[in-house]
Amino acid sequence: MRIDVAIDSIIPDNTAFTVLTSLHHLGYTELTKVERSEHILLKVLDGTRADKIASELSHAEVIFNPNKHRLSYAAENAPDVEPAQFEALVRDRDENNRPLQDLLVTTFGMTALLGLERATGWRLYEAKGSAAHDRLEWACAALLCNPVSQRFEIRRRPVSLQVGEPAASAAKSGK
Repeated sequence: MRIDVAIDSIIPDNTAFTVLTSLHHLGYTELTKVERSEHILLKVLDGTRADKIASELSHAEVIFNPNKHRLSYAAENAPDVEPAQFEALVRDRDENNRPLQDLLVTTFGMTALLGLERATGWRLYEAKGSAAHDRLEWACAALLCNPVSQRFEIRRRPVSLQVGEPAASAAKSGK
């Protein structure tokens, strides 16, 4: 079973602003906003609840600082948000996440954790809303992903819940 946890900055993100400016200089003049998040893609024992894992992860301040970040996780079995919102996930090809996994299991007691991957999530917005799939693909090829050392995927942005938020509220808000 896989759980997608996103860590978003609640303070201004200079990297996202630099990407916005750079993509403007590359000709993407319709772009109005860029958001970036860190994704921790967790492989866990079947039957493990996503809210429990996300809550445990929220106490691991080696990757999450509650003063600077908001932690959310992909809601299970939530209907897709319409209109579609897309995001790009950029991953390093040869990142060794084993030390982080071992730390989470031993120090933070996340015994259901079997593996993890890290990725950077990019969301691009134009005046009309979320950028289209092809725009994100272009941005990854032009700037967001180094094809020598990274790979990317474009996906529909999942409905997400903040840690402690009831599942019913995500369905209503379409996060």
